[in-house]
Amino acid sequence: MDFFVYSRDAADAADLRADQALLEEHWSYMDRFAESMIARGPTLDSDREIATGSLHVLALRSVDAIREFVALEPNNRAGVYAEHVVWRFENLLGRSMWEFPGQSAERRFLIIGRSHRELPASLETLPAELLERLIIYGTLTTLDGGEPAGVALAVQAADREALDALMEDERIGLRMFPEIEVHNWEFGGRR
Repeated sequence: MDFFVYSRDAADAADLRADQALLEEHWSYMDRFAESMIARGPTLDSDREIATGSLHVLALRSVDAIREFVALEPNNRAGVYAEHVVWRFENLLGRSMWEFPGQSAERRFLIIGRSHRELPASLETLPAELLERLIIYGTLTTLDGGEPAGVALAVQAADREALDALMEDERIGLRMFPEIEVHNWEFGGRR
C-alpha cells in the first residue's frame, strides 16, 4: 500500500531543524525506507528558506506500518512537527519523484486538495502542459475506511503565477475541492 504523510512543523521547529545531529538521524532513518520511498522533501515558507513541514510518500505493508513510520521518525520524536495528516495514496503516475524527467531549474510545489466526494482519477482529462510538469499525482483516501479524502500532486512551474495559471484550468478539476493547500516544496534527501 502507498501512503501520503504531510507533517506540519511546530512553531519552534527552526531551532530543532538546525541541529546537525538530528538532521543526520533523520536522513539515516529515511535511508532505511529508500526502496519504498515515492517522494519526500520539505515544504518551505514564501522565501523558500525556512521549512514549514515535510512530505513523505512511501509504500509500506500496512496501516500499522505507516503509523510506526511516523511515530519513530526522529524529527517527530524530537518535536519538530506539530501535527501529521496521513492518508492512503493511489499513485496514478506509477513512478517516484526520482523518475521525474523535468528540469530542476524551476520551482516545485505541493498541492493538497481535500474533498469527501468520489474524485475523478483519469490522467486522460489532464492538460498536456500539466502532465509534463507532474512529479507525483494521486488520490487520497482515509487510512481505515478507504473513504475519499482528496487529491495530492507535486508539480514543477516557473513560479507561483505560472502555477496559479495551471491550477485555474478547469480540466484539472481543482475547483471542486472545498479546501486546497499550496506549499512551496523541494526534493528531500541527503545534500
